[in-house]
Amino acid sequence: MTTTDDGSHDISALVLGDGTPVARDGEPLGEGGYGDVWALRERPDLAAKIYKRSPNEPQLRRLTAMLRARPLAEEKLQPGQPPLLAWPTDLIESGGRPVGYGMPRLEPSAHTPLKGLLQKHVRLHRLDGATDWKFLLGVAANLAYMTARLHVEGFVVGDLSSANAVADRSGYITLLDCDSFAFKDALTGEDFGSDAFTDDYACPERHNGTQPTRHSDDFALAVLVYQLLTAGNHPFDGAPKYGSEESTRKDNIVTGTSFLVHPDRVVLPAHLLPPAVVPPAVLRLARATFGPGLREPARRPSSAAWLAALDDVREDVAQCSQVPAHSYGGHLGVCPWCRRLAEGQSDPFTRSHGRAGAAGASSASASANGYASPSRPVSSPAGPSRTGPSGAAASTSARSRPTAAGRPASAASKASAGSRTAAPGSAGPGSPAQGPAGPAGPSSTGPSTTGPSRSGPTRSGPARNGTGPSDSAQAAAPPPPPPTRSPGAPAPKPGAATGSGNGDSAALAVGCGMLLVALALLGLIVWGIVAVL
Repeated sequence: MTTTDDGSHDISALVLGDGTPVARDGEPLGEGGYGDVWALRERPDLAAKIYKRSPNEPQLRRLTAMLRARPLAEEKLQPGQPPLLAWPTDLIESGGRPVGYGMPRLEPSAHTPLKGLLQKHVRLHRLDGATDWKFLLGVAANLAYMTARLHVEGFVVGDLSSANAVADRSGYITLLDCDSFAFKDALTGEDFGSDAFTDDYACPERHNGTQPTRHSDDFALAVLVYQLLTAGNHPFDGAPKYGSEESTRKDNIVTGTSFLVHPDRVVLPAHLLPPAVVPPAVLRLARATFGPGLREPARRPSSAAWLAALDDVREDVAQCSQVPAHSYGGHLGVCPWCRRLAEGQSDPFTRSHGRAGAAGASSASASANGYASPSRPVSSPAGPSRTGPSGAAASTSARSRPTAAGRPASAASKASAGSRTAAPGSAGPGSPAQGPAGPAGPSSTGPSTTGPSRSGPTRSGPARNGTGPSDSAQAAAPPPPPPTRSPGAPAPKPGAATGSGNGDSAALAVGCGMLLVALALLGLIVWGIVAVL
C-alpha cells in the first residue's frame, strides 16, 4: 500500500481480514470527515468504511478492540429486522495494512434517518404518511431501549443524534457511526473515548471539551425523545428575550435557555407545538434534564428512566375517530391535531395545511363546543412479557426486547382492533396517562441519578407487533401523580356532578322532608300545651 504526503493511501486493491478480495461498488453510500462508506461488489451484505487517511496507532488499537467487542450480541432479532448497530465485523486491508472495516449493510431505501422523521415532508412523501404520533413514540422507545442496554454493557454512544440513527418502516432503530462509541477494551483494559459530537445534541460539558459519559448520552436522548414526540420541535428552539438577538440551539444549550424550563425568557417560533402534547411523565423527565440536570449531569434522568416512562405512555395512546393518521397521548381528552386544523394551523401528520377536512372540521368544531365523544382505551399490540430487573435502585417496568413501532390504523380496522378512539377537538392536558405498574421516571425536583443495573433488561428479541422496546429500567425517584381517571374512562364534563349520584340526592330530599314533618308536629304539640295553660 502506498501512502501520499498528505497521509491518504492507495485503496485500489482491498481485501478482508481473511484474505477475501473485495472491490468498491458504485458511488459512496455516505461520506464523513474520517472516511467514506461504500458497497462491496463481492459482499452485498457488507458495507465498507474506508478511512481517508492511514489510521494511526491509537486508531488501530480502537479498531482492533471494536472487532473483539460484541455489543448487544445477545439480542435476538425478529425476521426482517435490521441489525441494531452498524458495528465493525471485518477488517479491510490494502497492501497489508488496515485501511478500514466492514460492517452490516443497510438498504438505504428501507431506512430513514431520524432527522427525516422529524420533517413533515419526509414523513408524508418518503414514508407515505405511515408515521403517526404512535409510530414516533415507538421509535423513541426503541431508541431509549438501545441506549439503556448499551449503558448496561458499558458502552457510551458518544455522538447520539438524529443523523446517526436510522429507522425502518417498522420503527426498528439502527445506530450508525459506531466508531464514535466510548468503551473499555475487555482484553487490555484500555479506555477509548470520543471527540465526536453534534452541536444540537451535545450537553454543556461536551461543548467544554469533556469526554462522553452515560449522562451526556442521556442529555442527547432527552432532546431526541422530545423532538420525536413533537414531530420535530427542539427543546432549545427560540430566541432569548434578553441578550443576543441571534442565537443558535448550541448557544441556548450552553446558556440554559429552554422554553420548557424558562418559558418567560424565550421568544418562540409560531409553528412550535405546545408542550402539552407531550405526556406529563415524559415532560417531567425533559424538564428535569434541561433544568437541574443541565449543569449537574448526575441529576439527569437515565435512559432507563426514559424507557420506563415511554413504555407506560405506549399503554395509553388514543386514536382519533375521524382521521386515521391522528393518534396522540391518552392524557389528552381530544385530538390535538384536529384542533390545529380547526384553528387554521398546520397538521404535522397529514397533507392538510391549516384547513380541516369536512369530517375533521365538523368534528373539531363539535368537540370545541363540548360535544366530543369520550376516549376509549387503545389495545396495545401483543408483545413480550415484562420482567423486573435486578438492581439496587427502584425498578421500573422492564421490556424484554425492542418492538415494531406500530402504524396508523385504517378507518375500517379501528373498531375490530379495539383501538381507543376519540373525536377530534380542542387539545388540553387532561389527567396523566395510566400505564403499567412502576414509576414513570423522576420528577423535575429530583431526577434519578442511577443508571440501569448491570444485569440489564432481559431480552429475547424484538416482536414485530409489540408494544415497544423495553429495558430493565431504574429510577430512584417518586412515581408520577396518580391518574384521576382510569384509561378509557371519559373525563367528567365541566360542571358535571362528581358526587355519589341521583340516589344520594333523593335520600337527602327524603331526610329533609321527614325533618320538616317532625318540626311541624312538635310545633302543634307546643301550641296545644300553651292553649291549655
